[in-house]
Amino acid sequence: MKTKDVEINWNGKQEQVTLKRLTFGELNQLTEEATEMKMVGNQPTIKISQKVIREHGLLKSIIKAPFTIGLKEIQDMEAEIGNQLFEEFTLLNQQEGKKNTED
Repeated sequence: MKTKDVEINWNGKQEQVTLKRLTFGELNQLTEEATEMKMVGNQPTIKISQKVIREHGLLKSIIKAPFTIGLKEIQDMEAEIGNQLFEEFTLLNQQEGKKNTED
């Protein structure tokens, strides 16, 4: 299992959050949770919730943190920390061929 440690400023102290790379099945589940399909007239419309992808993605990825690992705690964290963690989550879960050269 590939992991990455991320330093965050939590309650005025430098703390560490450990993220894991999601498995194929976990990524599929995340996509399913974030996708809503409706029929409008006779046409199917698909809506992807960025909120669900961001929040549930972090929930599935965080394995160690200085806070309780739960959806409410992720939703309530400061935007700067949430964005930092989601950026690292995104880099960690990129396909190897598209991997950022910084490692």
